[in-house]
Amino acid sequence: MKKKLSIIILSIGALIFAWLYAHIDKNIYLYDRNTDAAELVGTGILLSGEEITQSFTSVEDAMDGINLKATVIGDTEDINIEYSLIDEESGEAVRTETVQGTEIKNNKFNILRFQTLKDTKGKNYILRLTESGTGDNAGISFYLSEREGQGGMLKVKGQETKGILAVRTLTHRFDLETFFVLLGILAFIAGFMNVLYRMFQ
Repeated sequence: MKKKLSIIILSIGALIFAWLYAHIDKNIYLYDRNTDAAELVGTGILLSGEEITQSFTSVEDAMDGINLKATVIGDTEDINIEYSLIDEESGEAVRTETVQGTEIKNNKFNILRFQTLKDTKGKNYILRLTESGTGDNAGISFYLSEREGQGGMLKVKGQETKGILAVRTLTHRFDLETFFVLLGILAFIAGFMNVLYRMFQ
């Protein structure tokens, strides 16, 4: 009886742990996720008045930020990046945030958050990036993939550009796939430990 009770308690504990663990930042790729890092192309530094815009359709019910690949050029202490999410239908910016250049990791994907935007599924948005404090030898350059993806029109410095910005939208939510994968791993470990226990009894 005690053994059965222990198994039930451990099983419930495993379910709770897996449920909590499965609440993750779900990345939705706008570009082709099979694009190799060596294939990505730099957009160059954005000077005053220049911007990058990437249109896309949200496939999630909410958005909590973006995950953007960038490279750091020169001294970025006085540089700021403004990222805005624009409702394509109304033309209004529904979210706008700023991040300092010193917070950007070089040649890495950088998570840039904003207040949760709800009821987004199926709606069209434009991601707009601008920089301030930049110069010819100091600033942040972003990356794009020339492969087709889920993103729409990309404009770099006012020019329509072939490709899609190397960016993912983020949604913090429960992910069923992560939940079942973790449960499978826990079940395998439990089964393996049980076999070892029986072998050395």
